[in-house]
Formats: sequence, C-alpha cells, structure tokens
Amino acid sequence: MDKFPLMPSRRSAATIFLCLFVTAVFAVTSRAGGPEYTGQFDPSLVANVEEFEQVVLKGASVARFKGRLDVADDAHLASAQIMDPLTQKYSLLAVLAEEEDKDPVLYVDLNGDNNLTSDEKFVMTASEKDDPYLWETTVNVKLGEGTFKTCPTFIQYFKSTETEKMGPEDRLLTQTTAVLARGQVDVRGKKVMVQYAYDPATRKVDPQHGVLGVDTDGDGKIDLSSLSPETTEADNETVVFRAGDVYVSTKKADVAKNQIVLRENEAKEYKRAELYLGREFPEFSFTDFDGKKHKISDYQGKYVLLDIWGFWCGPCRKELPYIREANHRFTTRNLVVLGLNTDQDFTVDSMKKALNENGMNWTHGQFSSVADFLRTGLRVHSFPTTFLISPEGKILSMGRSDRDEPDLRGADLLKSLDKILPKS
Repeated sequence: MDKFPLMPSRRSAATIFLCLFVTAVFAVTSRAGGPEYTGQFDPSLVANVEEFEQVVLKGASVARFKGRLDVADDAHLASAQIMDPLTQKYSLLAVLAEEEDKDPVLYVDLNGDNNLTSDEKFVMTASEKDDPYLWETTVNVKLGEGTFKTCPTFIQYFKSTETEKMGPEDRLLTQTTAVLARGQVDVRGKKVMVQYAYDPATRKVDPQHGVLGVDTDGDGKIDLSSLSPETTEADNETVVFRAGDVYVSTKKADVAKNQIVLRENEAKEYKRAELYLGREFPEFSFTDFDGKKHKISDYQGKYVLLDIWGFWCGPCRKELPYIREANHRFTTRNLVVLGLNTDQDFTVDSMKKALNENGMNWTHGQFSSVADFLRTGLRVHSFPTTFLISPEGKILSMGRSDRDEPDLRGADLLKSLDKILPKS
C-alpha cells in the first residue's frame, strides 16, 4: 500500500487541572496544561514488524565461503546484502545455510570484516509450530554507548517460496527496516506502555513525527496493525491517545536523559475513531462530485464497500478492476460501493471526467469534504484502505487478512463478497 502524508492537525489545547502523585520512581507534576506523568524507556529497542522489505538471497557455492562457515560440504548456501538498520543501506553480508535434518542458520557480517564468526551466527526457529516453511530470527546490531546498546532486525525466511525473479537456488527473506523505543509511564497509578519511532542515526525519538503508540486497553501490548487505535503516524503534530479512561499526549521523550513526559488532555481533544470488528462505523458526512451531501448512515440497510483511494496511488489503481467488478456483480445483492477520493490536484470537472473514463460510476466523496475525518478521525496513512460495513452499520472487515478478516484485495474481494452477501 502507498503512503500519503495528509495535512497535519493543529496542536491540541490542554486543560487546567491540578494533581499531585509521587512514587519512588515516577513523578506527576501539576502545571498549566494539565497533569504531567513521567516515566522511562525500556532498556531494549524492538523491531517494528509492520515495516519490512523483501530480500532475495542468490544461490552460492560452499567453496566461496570455505573456511568462513562451519557447514557441511553438501550444505545449501544463499547470500545477499541485507539492510543495515543504522545506515539504512544494503551493506551487511548475509549467508543462509541449510543442512539436511538441521534448522536453517543465518550468518550476518555485523562488523564488516568479511569474516563470519560464531557470534555472527543466528540459528533460525520455526515461526509457527509444525510449520516447516516459515522461519525467523532476530539480528542485533551494536549501537555502542547510550541508553540502547543494540538495534534489532527481525528476519523471516520463507522456505520453498519463489517469486518471478528467483531461481531454484535462491531464497526469500523479509527483514524489518525500522525500530521502536518503548517505555513505561505511571498514569494515575497504572503503568502505561508507550512507544516511539527511534532513529539509530541520531539516537533520538521525535514524538511529533513517525510511528507513535500507547497501550489503550491496558493489556501490556501495543497493537501495531493498520487502523489500530493504539498506534498512528504523527506528521508534525501532537497526537492525543486514550490510556484507559485518561487522554494523554507526549510532551517530551528524551532518550539521552531516559525520560518520557506525558500530559493529560481533555476527552474532547481525543478525535480518534476507534475501529473494531463488530463495532459501528463512525458517522461522517461527505460531498460528492456533483455537490450532493451524504452521510454514511444514509446507507444503513445496505452492505457498504467503502474504499479510500486516489489516482496518485499505484496500488489503488491496481484494485480498480476488482472494485468495478464488485460494483457490477453485487449491486443486485444489496451492495453499495462508496469511494473517498484523496487526490488534491484534480478540479471537480477533471475528476468527474477521470471517473467516467475509468468506468467508476459509483458515488465518490471529494477529498476536501473528508480530509479532516481521514486525518484525525480514522488516521488513515496507507492506501488503499477498504472497509466492508453491514446493513446495521457495523464493521465486517477492514481487509486485514492476516487477522482472519475477509480479504478485500484483488480477486479475493470478489470471493469474500460472494460468501458474505445474501444470494438473490
């Protein structure tokens, strides 16, 4: 999915409230702008498993690495340069070694000396029990002095998987490309987990930019998945999260001082629409390209396929044939297709022409009429984003097939709709 930076929201105004709470480790101070809660970072960074890249390792002979690897002569080897999380360049030599009746092993030249030693050897483990085709390991690159000592990269090996550009001796890996700094803050006597995108180059986090997160439901984890109310991407803005029944934003996150300061906000400053399967889709209004106003509740009694898209977005354009077919095939089975357009460089007339030329004869909302809802309500940053909504207005799918939700992409969209919609 493509990412598109929507316009940043204005910084939230805070409330005036006085509160004193002191513990041995965490302190709360009362200041203009609401109570503040202070905490610290966890000692280790974590890999952001939602951001990753594919790497194809090319088949290599054992002779090429003779004396550098502790493997049998009949081992299968494949090698490539993987991304160094410190420089974001593909500069770390990686060699995948497979021997019969042994778990696969990944060697990574972490110090760049062109040797592969025992401390650069990572035995991979099965990602899922009884699944011999998916393996994983975590490679830690040293950072040196500072709050965090290592920078992790989570790597998965997809055994027996080939892409079009791979040969039979090649192997496919995925590796994470970003890391997160997590911490704990005592908010009204409860430990709350927070997280921020960490920049290994500067050794800093910026709570107004990049991935942020707060453990909203108090389960000790932060859901990083798309559309989760526990995470978002900040774009030069202060983001308010819910932490239980308290609303907080980050005032400061100083890695060098190992200090996190949260500020309490009023409930009215929390703009996020929390999306969960089975929960009603939030009410919103939009204006179509004929100037007619609509509300999502106008479509109750119908199944609604809500597609947030743009012509600027390559993956969106790839989905258009399937959206067109869904509109053609399932309107007689109580389906309505709605589009929320994110193109900003089209005039109304030029957009109407483009929609007509592309056979997109369903209702579309103008970006100007939904920009604030997308930015501060849904906080959509990846495109296309698609929802399937029931006649009762409840969310049936957000297209997250990795969570066993009905798939809303490609040909699988048509299969999902055929299975869910009533037969005529």
